[in-house]
Amino acid sequence: MTQKTFFLGLGGQKCGSTWIQAYLNRQQGSDFGRLGEYQVWEHQLGGVFDRYKVPQPPLKERLRARLKTSVGADEPAQHLRWRLQSDPETYFDYFAALLARPGITRTGDITPSYAALPPETLALIRDGFARRGITVKAIFSMRDPVDRLRSHMRMEMAKDRLTSEEGNAAPLRAFYATEEAAARSRYDRTIAAIEQAFAPEDRYLCLFEDLFGPEGIAALSGFAKVPCDPSQGGQAVNARAKGAGTLPEALLAEIAAHYRPAYEAAAARLPRVRDLWPSAPYALTSA
Repeated sequence: MTQKTFFLGLGGQKCGSTWIQAYLNRQQGSDFGRLGEYQVWEHQLGGVFDRYKVPQPPLKERLRARLKTSVGADEPAQHLRWRLQSDPETYFDYFAALLARPGITRTGDITPSYAALPPETLALIRDGFARRGITVKAIFSMRDPVDRLRSHMRMEMAKDRLTSEEGNAAPLRAFYATEEAAARSRYDRTIAAIEQAFAPEDRYLCLFEDLFGPEGIAALSGFAKVPCDPSQGGQAVNARAKGAGTLPEALLAEIAAHYRPAYEAAAARLPRVRDLWPSAPYALTSA
């Protein structure tokens, strides 16, 4: 009997997670369900993640959603998120039902802000699926923190959650140490949580910078046990530029020093960080 597998993607944000979800979901035997990002667990953390909490829909909307699903139509996205957030068992049952469909062996939830989830939540997800005979495999993609922060900042500006200014240096200097930025840039904390909750064979760390090349695609495919398709390389889904313009070297060094634990943790597991991350020299001493 083929093992049923749930892929838990913890981001990182602006690190190719949307591409990973699309690559795995298009494979024969995959069904990742209704949403691209489910955003079910992070609201429990509070703070900058409060905005992910979906309030209970009005009775009229709940009745409309029930009617739609009763005739085989898609459940409205926010109604589905609210329902999955309301009860962990509903979350597990939703994906177990996808895996119960004929020919479906893999599904998953790849949500970038899950990078902040503590090991206790990761273990809860792991065990909830284990009780249903489903293996959970964790995926975490990382990008040079300075580049990730620049891309993240531009997204926040585009969504009017951050004031837009001319140039890159001033807004980045004001943004990089905020709770919003740090919650998604402390790779060391995410790695520690993953390693505490998952066995080595059930966790996969990779780098955004070589994710789309032949070797990166082959490595991901091998971990997921899917056919390798190098033709998908370079098709970064939902990509956002890191921003035009040159940043002062002093600012690059300042940001890298601030996130030194993230650089060190990533480089300890994936030594190519030293070659692929432009800002690594500012944070890492010579080997």
